Amino acid sequence: MEPNNEKREKLKEFYFRIKNCRSCELGSTRINFVFGSGNANASILFIGEAPGKNEDLQGRPFVGQAGKILDGLLAGIGLSRNEVFIANVLKCRPPENRDPEIDEIITCKQYLFEQIEIIDPAVICTLGKYSTQLILNTTEGITKLRGNIFKINGRLVLPINHPAAALYSPSRISVLKEDFNRIKTVFDKSALDKPVLDKPALDKPVIEKPVSGKWALDKSALDNSTVDKAAPDKAPVPGKVLEVGKDQGSKEGAAGSGEGMAGSGGSTASAKNQAGNNQQLGLF
Repeated sequence: MEPNNEKREKLKEFYFRIKNCRSCELGSTRINFVFGSGNANASILFIGEAPGKNEDLQGRPFVGQAGKILDGLLAGIGLSRNEVFIANVLKCRPPENRDPEIDEIITCKQYLFEQIEIIDPAVICTLGKYSTQLILNTTEGITKLRGNIFKINGRLVLPINHPAAALYSPSRISVLKEDFNRIKTVFDKSALDKPVLDKPALDKPVIEKPVSGKWALDKSALDNSTVDKAAPDKAPVPGKVLEVGKDQGSKEGAAGSGEGMAGSGGSTASAKNQAGNNQQLGLF
């Protein structure tokens, strides 16, 4: 197998393992399991909140109005969807597009963490409150965190506003453009496999954020009684570290349908099946 296809095949295998997940109630109300889409070898990973109505119908992330805004912002810095990977904290749509619940995030986050490990991006852009607080393990609101650049486990993390914010407050599009210009500054598109820090151009220094273990989350970090209510001078609250593959209930969550990948015997039919799977999953 060619090296540049290895991550794509791993993502496909992972998708077929988890696509029939019923570890939480969302599994019984969804239409489609929204795995994520984009370039399996991407150096930039965008993480949103959860699928909405259009995403649930099509099985792809960010295909509604917020997705159109995201496409425009990517184009503004010379990128397209087939050069990045886009995923969500939750893989299934919450009913009526309500906010994700804490238990849902705890159950589903293992899938996101595994995607991060497979893709191994140099830069992670968290879109909005929920993905930012999960990845940074903090109770701080996005308003305070955006504009900063964090470094966790060797990866740069840039919290930015969710594109949907511009749908309700058009003036925020200028803030989003600023966020995306910062991505362009931090990451040199001409060398996609190497993150380039242009330190003089950064308006804020990179903040080293040590995490013991791969990623972390504490239930209290996303409790509605504490989210966005931390004092301005209060440091991010450390939480209980839960390593990928060792979370409570991870065995149940990873149990999928038992469906395997398409064969790889090298026949024309097999090649067509593989190409069809890639297109269906939106993997490049």
